[in-house]
Amino acid sequence: MGELLSKKKDYSSIVLAGEAGQGIQTVEYILTRVLKLSGYNIFSSKEFMSRIRGGTNSTEIRISSKRVSAFVDGIDILIPLSKDAVHHVKKRVSPNTIVLGEKENFRKEYKGSKDNIIDIPLSRIASDVGSRVYVNTVAVGLICGLFRVEPEILENFLKKHFLAKGENIIQKNIEAGKKGYEIGSDLVTSGKIEV
Repeated sequence: MGELLSKKKDYSSIVLAGEAGQGIQTVEYILTRVLKLSGYNIFSSKEFMSRIRGGTNSTEIRISSKRVSAFVDGIDILIPLSKDAVHHVKKRVSPNTIVLGEKENFRKEYKGSKDNIIDIPLSRIASDVGSRVYVNTVAVGLICGLFRVEPEILENFLKKHFLAKGENIIQKNIEAGKKGYEIGSDLVTSGKIEV
């Protein structure tokens, strides 16, 4: 099993937020399964808004080496996948929240330390793989890299999850996951995010 981001507490709270219909449910599904397979205890909570009305959806995933069974209000890591994502969860963001993603998705509402904002070009990485649709898998890989999930666990799960989509889609998702994983792993080993 990997390590939690903070040695000061026995869990980490990750929130992913994006536009309704952007695939936040799929990200949550893949992440919770992969993290469980890696030996972590997981609690996830989701919020959905109507796709007809538009809006922003978010999911919180608590990751722990111990049993967890409740939502927490604070956010350790925020991954905004759309421009309104930070605004959507701004009341839960603290000065210590680490924000990972594209700077254009950080609105003025973010009051945390600018040192806690790490610009990661998720869309460009996904486009380099083949399409912006792979942004979610890049984000999954990013989190798996942060938590030192065994790369084979992620790859094998992606193969199973996308099996019905065909070999090309499977390989593109594996590539996107690997690129995100490398970034997450580098953030930890470089000391930008303390483990």
